[in-house]
Amino acid sequence: MDVACASNEETVPSVTVIVLNWNARALLARCLPSLLAQRYGDYRVVLVDNASTDDSLAFVRREFPQVEIIENDRNRGFSAGNNAALRRLQSDVAVLVNPDIIAGADWLRELMAGLSSEETIGIAGGKLFYPGQRRLQHAGGLIHFPLAMPDYVGRNEPDEGQHDRLRDVDYVVGAGLAVRRETLQQIGLLDEGFFLYFEDADLCFRARRAGYRVVYVPGAEAVHEESALTGKESPAYLTWFHSSRWRFLLKHAPQETLLQGTLDAEKAWLVEAVAGSPQRAYPLSQAYGQTLRTLWQALQARETHGAAPLDKEAASQIAGALSALRETAWDAAAAPHRERLRRRQALHPFAYRSRVPLLGPLIAALRRAWSRVAARPVLDAWRAQQVAFNRAVVQALD
Repeated sequence: MDVACASNEETVPSVTVIVLNWNARALLARCLPSLLAQRYGDYRVVLVDNASTDDSLAFVRREFPQVEIIENDRNRGFSAGNNAALRRLQSDVAVLVNPDIIAGADWLRELMAGLSSEETIGIAGGKLFYPGQRRLQHAGGLIHFPLAMPDYVGRNEPDEGQHDRLRDVDYVVGAGLAVRRETLQQIGLLDEGFFLYFEDADLCFRARRAGYRVVYVPGAEAVHEESALTGKESPAYLTWFHSSRWRFLLKHAPQETLLQGTLDAEKAWLVEAVAGSPQRAYPLSQAYGQTLRTLWQALQARETHGAAPLDKEAASQIAGALSALRETAWDAAAAPHRERLRRRQALHPFAYRSRVPLLGPLIAALRRAWSRVAARPVLDAWRAQQVAFNRAVVQALD
């Protein structure tokens, strides 16, 4: 049931705003001024840098000396990168922020009012807009099983106040996620098995399993340039998104859902996905392969984070299904290349021509005749060897 979002002036938690950066110099130039201009008293801004190779750090040190910096030795992804700051957390609340966020002046104050409005609220997130318009991107997140496909409440809707009440949601996005320190102490930090994507949903599902509420706070408004660094539908995006989706499934979906819903639904989804966009096939085969390589680690994390374990037979069935999915995606990715190879595996005799006016056909005929006498036997032998080799290559690739 929705409840009105009212500010709580008596509760002013201390806040650490954590901005995770990787080669986002241009985005930081818009993000950091908005964070440093918040109308909220007790907060600090920390930049965690995942070994950027642009001039991000020099830029921040020069232009924003008040921002604290933590440097990671390599790109550790979203979870491990943020955990570098969360392990040092001393404030009451941590707010995770992506550099593609531009926060409104009252964003933090409203976010903290929502988080503080009820002691059982462990995680909160705000209202996100697409750049340059009052069109909603996110008013709370949903996870649709059996495939664990995420969705945003209000996506693409004009903001007309229809989502202006605080409410419980499945999850809020990590682009602007506030979490109490006591919540982290109970459920643990971000799962570092997620390199990119679904780490926010995982944290929220773990919090809800532990009895905390996860809420959307409408007054906390920000603009979000979604997937600014990875790019929607890029190969990297597809591989990380779907391998993380499967880790999330393995951690949170009930065994019955996985076996009786997810596996068949995934097969159907994959066929449709690669038929509509063949370029998706190879990244998806990579995603299933990554999931297979980390399957047992994910199942162990499932138990560590409080979900009912899968039995061995179910785990083996899922492993077999993932292997089949990988092969299906791989075959779809290889099909166009196989066809091109098959068309080119045969070699054809050289076609003799001449551009000499009038006498050209006669000259070409003489060249063909001479080739048959002088070179054809040798060339035919070479051609037969090359055709056999090409055929063997095609068969090996098949």
